[in-house]
This record gives sequence, structure tokens and C-alpha cells, in this order.
Amino acid sequence: MRKEKYNQELHWRAKRVSILLLGVLTIAIGAAQAADSKPFFRQRTEQKSRDAGGTVVVNAASFESGISPGGLATVFGIDLTSVNGVIVAGTNPLPTLLGGVQVIVNGLAAPIFSVAYANGEDQISFQVPYETPVGPGAGFVRVLDHGFETARLSVDSFTEDPGIFVYQGQYAVALSGTDYSLIGPRNPTFPGEILLLYTTGLGPLSLNLTDGYGAPSNPLAYTVQPLQVVLDGENCRVFFSGLAPGFVGLYQVNFVVPNDARSGNLNLRIQSPFATSTDATLPVESDGNRPERNSKSPIQK
Repeated sequence: MRKEKYNQELHWRAKRVSILLLGVLTIAIGAAQAADSKPFFRQRTEQKSRDAGGTVVVNAASFESGISPGGLATVFGIDLTSVNGVIVAGTNPLPTLLGGVQVIVNGLAAPIFSVAYANGEDQISFQVPYETPVGPGAGFVRVLDHGFETARLSVDSFTEDPGIFVYQGQYAVALSGTDYSLIGPRNPTFPGEILLLYTTGLGPLSLNLTDGYGAPSNPLAYTVQPLQVVLDGENCRVFFSGLAPGFVGLYQVNFVVPNDARSGNLNLRIQSPFATSTDATLPVESDGNRPERNSKSPIQK
């Protein structure tokens, strides 16, 4: 009975996150490793916005140029596909052909999450195959529409390239560990609360997984490198970093909001010993006006 309840709760949370990601990956279109490979990491400088018009391949969360094996990436461009509107894959495993569209990464067909056309631009979101080599210009990406090549380009491929998913252009996609509600301006978090933060590009994992298949829940797929969450310049306690169970290429980081966190829209980032994400915004309320949480199956520390 307990296992059945857990599975129902996991399914409910997965459905909620799927809806959030659908919005982030397909509606926000205008908002924005091999054994012989040596590790390659992005040199963090100032954040740059993506220029519309040319064909680019970017981290699906940060929209920074490049890919990371196992993570989610997005191709933006013009005349890439013949799709109108949005097509979202609803299968596990994800298909490698969606709406007549294929993405080939270093000779491997990539699992595709969605294909969209909006604001005069095509958008294809996909999982980067786990066996993609890393290095400067090591990623060779081709786009095919009904068998005809519409784009080819080389991109940097990073061992780790952490990106935080955001909505409304800035707010981190983070859920309360108590009731899985979305944290935001009308539903801020508070000191001591456990949050589930959704990201991609966190690098190698403790398990060898197959492209396109949802991550297992038992055993969990942990990141090899320890991840740190930094909120308003303060390190947070992290007690899980790895793939979100049931999802493809989606990483989850569970952490605790520091007890001395101040109120406001605070800067949030994730980092490993080798790579750092760009900042996202996390609304925090520490003055006693905490939102009510409808506890169902709270995440334990």
C-alpha cells in the first residue's frame, strides 16, 4: 500500500513537472562522453543573450551555446522543419523521429522532446546522446526534415554545463518539497524549506543509461561530481543531485533554503568544482508571512 501511494505521488509530481517543462521548452521560444575524451568545461564570463536569426544549438535551460552529453539541448533556426505549432513527444522512450524531424549528433540519432514553430523561428529540443565526445567544437549536429538536411554545425561539447530552468524569463523552476507547488512571486519559499530545483547539463552519472529513456527511481542516478547550490551568496545544504526519476535529460537538485535567508528575489546558482551556472531568481519570504503548504508526501532531508 505504501509503495502504491509513493508511485501515485511520483506520477502526480512527474505530471506537474512535465507541464512546467513543456512551457519552458516550447512556449518560451522567443524568451530567450567518449572514453578517450578529455574533460572540457565552459569558462564562465558575463552572460550573453542569444541572437535570433542564425541557427544555433544551446543548453535548453540557460540558452548558452553548446551541448553536454546526456543533457537537454535546443536547436533554434529558420526553415529547419515543416512543422507548424508545437509537437511534443508523449512516449518513453523519446522518439528519434518526431514530426518528420531528426537531430543527428556525431552520427547518433538524438531523442527528441519537442518540435515547435513560433515567432517565425523553429525550435527543436532534444537529449544529447550520452556517448557524445567532449571538447571545443567536438559536437557535430545535423537537422533533417523528412530526410532532407536543413542544418549542420559544430558546437562546443562540455563535460558539465549546468543550466537552471526558468519561467517568466527569470524565476527558477523549483518546487516545494512539501506539496510540490511551484515557487514564485505569489508563492515564495522560506528559510528551512526543502526545494526541488530542475536543471540540465550536470554531467556524468553514477549509472550507465540508455539514450531517450526516463531515469530510474531505484536505484537513482546521482551526479558524479558534487553539486553546490548558492543562494544570495550563501551555500545551501544539498542532499540529492542527479537525474529526476522518470525524465529524460532532466536533472534535479534537492536542497534546503538557509535558515538566515533574507526576504526578496534572491540570486540562485548551481556549481561544481569545474562549472557554474548563470543566475536564476528565487523569491524568498522570511518575515513570517509564509504561504500555507498542503502537505501530502513531504520530501525528507
